[in-house]
Amino acid sequence: MKHLFTKAFFREMLPLAIPIALQNLLMASFRLVDMLMLGQLSGDALAAVDLASQISFFVDLISFGVSSGCAVFLAQYHGAKNTDGIHRVMGVALVTLVPVGVLATVLSILFPRSIMQILTNDESLRTIGVSYLSVAAFSYIAIVLNSILSTVLRSTERVHLPLIASGTAAALNALLNYVLIFGHFGFPALGARGAGIATAISAAVGPLILLTVSIVRRNVLIAPLSKIFDIKRFFIPFWKRSLPAFLNETLWSLSIVVVNMIFGHMGKENYAGLSTVRTIENLVFVFFIGVCHSCNILVGKHIGAEDEPGARQIARSFLILTPLLGLVLGAIVLVLRGPVVDLFQIEESSKAVARALLFLYAFEIGFRNIPYIEVVGIFRAGGDTRVGFFGDLAVQYLVVIPIAAILGLVVKLPFVTTFVIMQICDDIAKNLIYLIHYRKGNWIKPVSRIRYD
Repeated sequence: MKHLFTKAFFREMLPLAIPIALQNLLMASFRLVDMLMLGQLSGDALAAVDLASQISFFVDLISFGVSSGCAVFLAQYHGAKNTDGIHRVMGVALVTLVPVGVLATVLSILFPRSIMQILTNDESLRTIGVSYLSVAAFSYIAIVLNSILSTVLRSTERVHLPLIASGTAAALNALLNYVLIFGHFGFPALGARGAGIATAISAAVGPLILLTVSIVRRNVLIAPLSKIFDIKRFFIPFWKRSLPAFLNETLWSLSIVVVNMIFGHMGKENYAGLSTVRTIENLVFVFFIGVCHSCNILVGKHIGAEDEPGARQIARSFLILTPLLGLVLGAIVLVLRGPVVDLFQIEESSKAVARALLFLYAFEIGFRNIPYIEVVGIFRAGGDTRVGFFGDLAVQYLVVIPIAAILGLVVKLPFVTTFVIMQICDDIAKNLIYLIHYRKGNWIKPVSRIRYD
């Protein structure tokens, strides 16, 4: 164990993991603030906004998919000191993701009711969801820009600027939620619509800060447009390696939307409890995000510098660190789950659902996140993007969705029972697939040697 957790390992890992975790903690606070304040209105408002947020979730996951493909190149280019390659990666990401943000914005503004009709059969939830979605839609372009810019900065070990930008946006979001949801300082009480307005305004602050500071400092984000968009010969090589990562995240996020649609038809009290749990899970998950992204950066950096033994050593250390972190965080969740759930002003039946699901989460949190560290932190950093695509696709569409649909809508088992069986099957299947692949050791596939000039 000593050779896995050396002083050198922590000197490399902690300066990356802590700011990244804090950044994502602040981003998760967007959701927490929304949910806590909306929970003061009603359980319906809580559930409706969570359902409407599936569009934002989908945009965010597509952004994460493209950013994950970018990270495959960025960390290795950073290790190889290939600045031109970093700029080309950013150009491909902009060309790909900005149209996605524009399309999602237009569809959500023009057809919010049609979207909510797909997500739930409860008319009261649809009405509230439409009021939120029609204005929160203006945040989607900012979401994709923030994802691209933050990924480039983090992958090149510039982690503090994204943290500052996220902190500022989170503080503004909290203030605007307080003012616009409840109607303080002379503003009208807009309820869910106020939360949507707050989300749209505060989301725009992140990329604005990143670009403004980058222009002043002339950091890696700033380059002539001719260099950033010099992607004609790079576009196809990039997507040959990155497409599996992009499809992985896109199809996975689509499967989660489908599962949420299934759960959305199993009673709004159950879904309000699930929304509460996911809000809490997002706060806990930020620690694994910090660990995972620092793993990706360091493994990719060592591979780019042609130090494959060092990359494998770091990967082993992170793989052991993940369940140990899960034990600590699981104990905290187990102790605090009751008081935290009580912060949400939802029905007692919804609180009972939330407590039961958090009990499961506390015991399997480390086990659940091992596949995440392997796929995103290790395999993609090594240049291996295919195994995560095929593994997640098989489990989500052949195991998770069928179990949720059959047990929840056909057999009509209780909501908690359905969720627990689905989650356990999901975790077991993915751990088996990815641990076997990790043990084979053939996940290092350097991208820094790809020629495109």
